[in-house]
Amino acid sequence: MSRKVNLIETTLRDGQQSLWATRMTTAMMLPILPVMDKVGFDAIECMGTAAMDSCVRYLKENPWERMRLIRERVKHTPLQMISICIGFSVGKALFPDDMLELFFSRCAAAGIDRFFLMDGLNDIRNFEVPIRAAHKAGAKVLGSVVYSISPVHTDAHFVEKTRELVALGADILVLKDPNGILTPERVRTLLPAMKAVSKGRPFYCHSHCMTGLGPATNLEAIAQGADVVWTASRALANGSSLPATSSMLRHLKRAGYDIALDQEGVQTIEDHFFSVAKRHNMPVGKPVEYDPSFYEHQVPGGMISNFRSQMAQLGLEHRMDEVFEEIPSVRKDLGWALMVTPFSQVISTQAALNVLYGRYKVTLAEVDRLVLGYYGLTPAPVSQNLLDQICKRTGEKPITERPGLTVEPVIERFRRESGPFASDEEMLLEYLFMPEHIRTLRAAGPMQQEDKISTGPLADLIREVAKHKDVTRFHLTM
Repeated sequence: MSRKVNLIETTLRDGQQSLWATRMTTAMMLPILPVMDKVGFDAIECMGTAAMDSCVRYLKENPWERMRLIRERVKHTPLQMISICIGFSVGKALFPDDMLELFFSRCAAAGIDRFFLMDGLNDIRNFEVPIRAAHKAGAKVLGSVVYSISPVHTDAHFVEKTRELVALGADILVLKDPNGILTPERVRTLLPAMKAVSKGRPFYCHSHCMTGLGPATNLEAIAQGADVVWTASRALANGSSLPATSSMLRHLKRAGYDIALDQEGVQTIEDHFFSVAKRHNMPVGKPVEYDPSFYEHQVPGGMISNFRSQMAQLGLEHRMDEVFEEIPSVRKDLGWALMVTPFSQVISTQAALNVLYGRYKVTLAEVDRLVLGYYGLTPAPVSQNLLDQICKRTGEKPITERPGLTVEPVIERFRRESGPFASDEEMLLEYLFMPEHIRTLRAAGPMQQEDKISTGPLADLIREVAKHKDVTRFHLTM
C-alpha cells in the first residue's frame, strides 16, 4: 500500500504574505472558503501575526472578526496560525507571560485549531508558554526548528532542538525553511536524523522557493519520511512563496503516494485567486532563477523587495551589495541569530547602519536587547567586544533565564490604566497597536465581506469589453 501524505494550504497566509505584502482582504477570501474546506487539506493556514498587523494597519479590518468569518465557512478542515513564540513583531517582540498566554487563548477561541510556532533563535525555552496556552485551549502545536546555514547550525544542533520540542509536548514537529536555502542533499541526512528522535510524532517540512529549490526540497522531504508539506494556490505560489499546490499534487501522485485531495477543487481555488489577482491588479507568482547569494545573506524573499525600497528612499540603493556582504558578519557577532522574523529585520537594518556609519557606531535598541539575552539564548556566543560595548553603554549585564521571566505581569495594570475594555480581544488590540491605528480601524466601520470589485465570469467579460473604447453597446445571449 502506498504511503499517505498531505498538504497544508497556505494561500491565505504565507502565499499572500510573500507575494502581496499581506494585503489580501477578507472579502477576497470568503467566497472560496467552502471549496477549500472540501478539498481534504491537512489544514488551512489562514492567519499569522504579520497578517493581524496588516489587517489593522493597512486594511482596517478587525483580525478577530476575520478569524470568526473564516471559521464560519470552514467547518471540517483545521484552521492554522503561525506565530513567533515570545511576542508579536519587532516592536512587540517580548510579551509578558500573562499577555502572551491570553493572546494564544483568544486566537483559539476565535477559531484557530493549530498553532505553527517558531523562535528566531531556536531557543526552545521560549515555546513553554505558547505550548501550555495552546493545549489549555484545546489546540494542537506544530513546533518548528528553523533551518539556517552557519558554523553552528549542524545536524547535531537541529536534532537536539527536536528532542527539546518533544520533551515540551509539541504535537507535530516541523523542519522550517523560511529562507528557501534548504537543499535536497541536506534533507537526505538532516530530516531522518530529526525524525529519529521525534518519538513517533508526525513530521512536516516547510520550504520556500526563493532559490528555486522549494519543490525539489519538499519532494525529497516526503521521500525521507515527512508526512505533510506546505503549498499555495498557483497565483500566489513560487517566487518568494511556497510551491504550487497543483504542481506538488501532480508530482506526488506521479511518485506513487496516496494523496486524497479533490483535484477539481484545487483547480477551482486556482481559478478564484487568478481572478482576484487580475481584478485587483496584483502580481502572480513565477518561478525564480537560481541565486547563490541567498545562501550568504539568507534574507527572506518577502523582505528583500521592501528592504530595497527603503534603501532607495534613502538614496542608498547603490550600497545594497555592501549591506548584503555585511549581513553574515553581523549574524556572526550576534551569535548566528536566524534570518527570520523578527531578527531578519534587525540584522539587515544593523548591517545597513554599519555600512553607513561604521561598525556598531550606531546600534539598534533591538540589537542591544538581543546581545543582552532578552530574546533568548543565541545559537552561539555573541561577540565579546560587542557585548562589552553594549554592557558599558547600557549599564546592564546579560541575562541567562528565559526572557519572559524578566517581564512583570501586565494585564491587570493595563486594564486599570487603559481600560475599561469591551472584551479581552479589544484589550489585546489596544496593547498591540498605537492609538491612531485603533482609531482608524474603528472609524472604518463594519468589515467589507463582499469584494468591492464585482466578481465572476460575467463581470470579467464586461470589464474586458469596456477596455475597447469604440464599443458603446453589446448584446449578451445566455
